[in-house]
Amino acid sequence: MKLKYFPTIILFILVLSSCSESFLDESDPNQITTAEFWKSADDIESALATVYNVITDDYNGHYGTCNWQLMESRTENFIERNDVRARYEISVFQNTFSNDYAANLYKGAYVGIFRANQILQYGGAIEGIDTNLHNKLLAEAHFLRGLNYFFLVTDFGAVPITTAVAESSNDYFKEKSSMEQVWNQTIRDFKAGAEYLPNIREAAEKGRATRGAALAFLGRSYLYQADYDSTIIMLEQIVDHEGDFGYGLQPNYAELFDGQHENGVEGVFEIQYSNIGGTSIWAGNEVDKPQTTFIAQECAPGEVGGWFEMQPSQVLLDSFLVEPTADDEVDPRALATIAWDYPGSMYYQLDFGATFGDEIWLRKNQNWWDANEGEWKSELNEYGIRYADVLLMLAEAYTMTGQVAKAAPLVHRIRNRALLTDKLSEMTQYSEDEMMQEIRRQRNLEFAREGLHFYDLRRWGLLESTIKNAKQLGYQNYTSKFEYYPIPENELNNNPNMSQSDPWK
Repeated sequence: MKLKYFPTIILFILVLSSCSESFLDESDPNQITTAEFWKSADDIESALATVYNVITDDYNGHYGTCNWQLMESRTENFIERNDVRARYEISVFQNTFSNDYAANLYKGAYVGIFRANQILQYGGAIEGIDTNLHNKLLAEAHFLRGLNYFFLVTDFGAVPITTAVAESSNDYFKEKSSMEQVWNQTIRDFKAGAEYLPNIREAAEKGRATRGAALAFLGRSYLYQADYDSTIIMLEQIVDHEGDFGYGLQPNYAELFDGQHENGVEGVFEIQYSNIGGTSIWAGNEVDKPQTTFIAQECAPGEVGGWFEMQPSQVLLDSFLVEPTADDEVDPRALATIAWDYPGSMYYQLDFGATFGDEIWLRKNQNWWDANEGEWKSELNEYGIRYADVLLMLAEAYTMTGQVAKAAPLVHRIRNRALLTDKLSEMTQYSEDEMMQEIRRQRNLEFAREGLHFYDLRRWGLLESTIKNAKQLGYQNYTSKFEYYPIPENELNNNPNMSQSDPWK
């Protein structure tokens, strides 16, 4: 998608910039947008691409380089280097409302919402487009707007809701809506997406939203609110008909992250990276940046050209070693996720023990098979939701509604792929507590480095105890207010109707 629409993306970004910078001019602020840009389905397609772009922005995007570190380094599984002060402060629970990295995420989500609102308002008014195509494109915009509200409510809690393009300065100064209201808006948008999005995308459109992605995020939204019955309703629509969506588990776990099996059966919503577009990762605008990520460079050791910003912890390694496979081997997810000194361990074409000693480094989403990580431009896709997550979310919802026997086969599929001992019969007899312990453990191992563990611990009420029991760096600083970011300082200064979140007052 990014390659196909890149030339028009440049035009659309420039149109957005001119519109957003001139909304107080006496002339019609939307004249360029409505009169000259919004004419066809192709214009909507190009506008949609800019919303995808913002969610992967290195500094502002939820799926950008910086936020992968922010999500993981607040758990017991990873340790953040202290050279980037604002990022380190978040990882050790010393951030305040003036933290730039949290503010960037807030800004990025609203940029995405602003762009989606334009599509729905102006693109929705275009006449002469085939009805089915028009509905599908607008459903995609709803999905992307819902996704950005999902990011906001899970990271900041109560935030303002805007669903239309601002017509005056007063429209920019919104009061906060409650968390419940933001969740409701998120769910409305995901449902609007699910209504008209296709089950399967053709090869040229891989990475774009599907009905399965919308249903999966609906399931996640309900699960995060402990609405287990609604979670089941949404996720059963996928799991009971997985063949209609083309979903399944990749047979070999390591293939999910080797760059050779991208957009496969497990990618429900897969984040696309390609070395196209601009050439400088340091560019200040989207037009001049390549559509790659430098997260691999951030997490690689200095010996291979990396910046060693985030490393896996001993706690994570120990978690992987608790249960061997049925053949008494190491869990293959450990070998695909992290690198350490074991017999035959190779990392960036180097003998691990001889080069790195007793250190622990990442393999997942690293180009570790190459000689170095010195190019700054990784093309390895990331995952917004994998099918394994759908299975485990549904298993959790079944468990929390007393249906442990229905959860067992779903958890079994995850364990079976990891070559663990067959416990299906045993698991059908588990208590709810026993099954939840198993699900929690499997989620931790299955999704390490995929940005889910912090949110899992928080919704389970285990964040504080886990951090403190592991003596995670900065655990002494933790209080419950760090479950969410504060409203950024610049938002408080610029919006007279904004108030700080209660725990941060």
